[in-house]
Amino acid sequence: RLFPSYKMVDTCAAEFMAETPYFYSCYDSYCEAASTVNLQKDRIIVLGSGPIRIGQGIEFDYSCVHCAETLRELRYEVIIINNNPETVSTDFDISDRLYFEPLTEEDVLGVIRTEKPVGVVVAFGGQTAIKLAKPLEKAGIRIFGTSAEGIDIAEDRERFDDLLSRFGIKRPVGHSVLTTEEAVDAAEDIGYPVLLRPSYVIGGQNMTIAYTREDVVRYMHIILLQGITNPVLVDKYMSGTELEVDVISDGEEVLIPGIMEHIERAGVHSGDSIAIYPPVSINDKMLTHITDCSIKLAKALGTKGLVNIQYLISHNELYVIEVNPRASRTVPYISKVTGVPMVEIATKVMVGHMLSELGYTGGLYKIPPYMAVKVPVFSFEKLSDVNSALGPEMKSTGEVLGIGRTLNEALFKGLVSAGFDLDFSAREERKGVILSVSDKDKFEIVGLAKKLDDLGMRIYATKGTASAISSLGIDVTVLNKFGEDNSIIKTLESGSIRFVVITGRGERDSVRDYIEIHRKCILQSVACLTSLDTANALADIIASRFNIRNTELVDINNLRTEKSHLNFVKMQGTGNDYIYFENFGGEITCPESLSITVCDRNYGIGGDGIVLIEKSDAADAKMRIFNKDGSEGKMAGNSIRCVGKYLYDNKHVDKENLTIETASGIKKLKLYIFGGQVRFVSVDMGKAELDPKKIPVMLEGESVIDREADIEGKTYRITCVSVGNPHCVVFCDRVDAVVLPKVGPQFEKNPLFPERINTEFVRVVNKSTLKMRVWERGNGETFACGTGACAAVVAAVENGYCKKNEDITVKLKGGDLIVNYSDEAVTLTGNADFICEGRTVY
Repeated sequence: RLFPSYKMVDTCAAEFMAETPYFYSCYDSYCEAASTVNLQKDRIIVLGSGPIRIGQGIEFDYSCVHCAETLRELRYEVIIINNNPETVSTDFDISDRLYFEPLTEEDVLGVIRTEKPVGVVVAFGGQTAIKLAKPLEKAGIRIFGTSAEGIDIAEDRERFDDLLSRFGIKRPVGHSVLTTEEAVDAAEDIGYPVLLRPSYVIGGQNMTIAYTREDVVRYMHIILLQGITNPVLVDKYMSGTELEVDVISDGEEVLIPGIMEHIERAGVHSGDSIAIYPPVSINDKMLTHITDCSIKLAKALGTKGLVNIQYLISHNELYVIEVNPRASRTVPYISKVTGVPMVEIATKVMVGHMLSELGYTGGLYKIPPYMAVKVPVFSFEKLSDVNSALGPEMKSTGEVLGIGRTLNEALFKGLVSAGFDLDFSAREERKGVILSVSDKDKFEIVGLAKKLDDLGMRIYATKGTASAISSLGIDVTVLNKFGEDNSIIKTLESGSIRFVVITGRGERDSVRDYIEIHRKCILQSVACLTSLDTANALADIIASRFNIRNTELVDINNLRTEKSHLNFVKMQGTGNDYIYFENFGGEITCPESLSITVCDRNYGIGGDGIVLIEKSDAADAKMRIFNKDGSEGKMAGNSIRCVGKYLYDNKHVDKENLTIETASGIKKLKLYIFGGQVRFVSVDMGKAELDPKKIPVMLEGESVIDREADIEGKTYRITCVSVGNPHCVVFCDRVDAVVLPKVGPQFEKNPLFPERINTEFVRVVNKSTLKMRVWERGNGETFACGTGACAAVVAAVENGYCKKNEDITVKLKGGDLIVNYSDEAVTLTGNADFICEGRTVY
């Protein structure tokens, strides 16, 4: 028999002697690799994952690299076999020697013959490496980790079913078949729909869901032409919540670093699903059941190292979908968010260490204070003619990680990182969505349509889908699929669509239609979704109001180990209620994200914004104010009065005159004290700013007083002024008749105002009284606005309605404010009242 020899790759192009231990095979009498083997040290071979392709990507290389690093720390010589020069595992400093060889039985045995290792690690190279476990063990090679016997039990249908029966663990009913006739009989015995797949595959390769006899016959015809020798598995397809569990076992103790829940229901490949950690819809009883089943399976398979288990919850019953006795593509994800070095631990366990020696106990690991999501990334821009509908065969080419304090924040980060455009501003013209779903999804499309309608999205739908949506009383524009003026393609070309939701069973005609629609979506930069679960998650994120400016920047290397508990005080000035946090120690690092959560009046504490009270080197204290949308404001007349009250009532100051540092400068306060507590406060707001460039407003001149301006096609006479914040004042006869929810956003986001604008609609009651309604940027209509009241008085004086140096009463929904405008300053006086105090989790 002829055996290969190995030559070193000349990385120096013969300029001088190469020393990098890269080897390739040839058939020669002299083997350069043999002379580099150190027979005094134990050697372990780690099998890589081979060429990167859909279903087996860089996630497995992550595991190979960390395995190699750990083995080198344990004083082993590490040899890597991999034939992909684009991976980290093939870098010169990862292993002691590297062989660029295909991951086949013959090639791997050739390297083993030269290296004579104490064993081989197959668990980190994905399905490609796992397939070699049986022939290597047959050749007398030691397999570190789960044995070839354990791997075969997990992959062999009958043996695995026997194992599950022993523990009373359920799995979807299924059969193993070898012929078309057997497949049809099995499908009809189980009942349609069924899941068809070969055994020993990666990435759900060649999987499909069959709904009819014809689907089964067509699939088996294609699959048998490939000459497969392993059985085809026919399983009952069950819809439900899919879960994924990564387990580390030393043979006695079983550690479960985390349990992940998929947003998309079963039937979508785990690599294409959005995975959530920790799970959000699984109760404690079910989590305990999942933990118990995972421990039993890991021990029964003789696992030494990592095993991945996929579960399905259908009608509150737990089923096992499959067990993979190897590292999965979720290992990097769970390792980062839990802080558990999974590959390092698994590698040490493989070579004989126990979990207890490594400082870990069995069971489910503690849950971190963050939510984390794994979002798949697709390359359909380059693969435009591929059927991109999500199903049991994997199609994603990468993934991203989003971490946040809440699920919506984490999802927002993940989807934006994956390429979704989630900037849904009020003036956005592309606010349309096209819905076209199969009959089985029409019951659920109504819920999604209501969410989109509540968000102000214009809904377009094909005839059957439109009929289902109309039953809820939602306006919908009916579209045809192809050919006519109001077809899906024509509507996409109009530029009014933001995303498309289209589902179907996958029949040939439907696939052709879908590919054409998807190609048009790519050309128009429109997101095309094929799962209602993904679409519902997207709608929830839009409703959450998160954007790239108000999400927390998380340091993944310094994650908090537990949630923070923050004390707060809720106070109001003229009905303008804010949530106040004492932040002298700087514990609150992302007030933008906190504001989004706590200000919600239905799901949070409720308020017009939050205020951080901090230390100042230039004043008695510093105030930072954040609107409901997380944007930071410069100044708030009502809030600063409450800050003065907080400081005095809580003994931080003991004087009636104090100073507060704000983003628009240091402000002077005078406190009016009754019974030992502050009831009213006067604030020196500083000079009013009328220069358009400093407000700012994009109009020429020294000031903008009673000037015409076009706002969304309507002419208004506006006066612009800044009193710490930019304001636009419009005088009118009836402020109550203004449709502020419509008009307010038109002003706020108009290009005239580059930093957005607060808008006041004001009626002059008499020379000493104004009536006002206000639309605040980032907050919408509020009961009052202190800087807005000041701006209204300045505008009234500049327009000749009122006089300087006189107290003007401004009447608002929340009560009255007194404003005095002089050449030196604007003074604001009003109440400051305590509402409640409490504690919230951050």
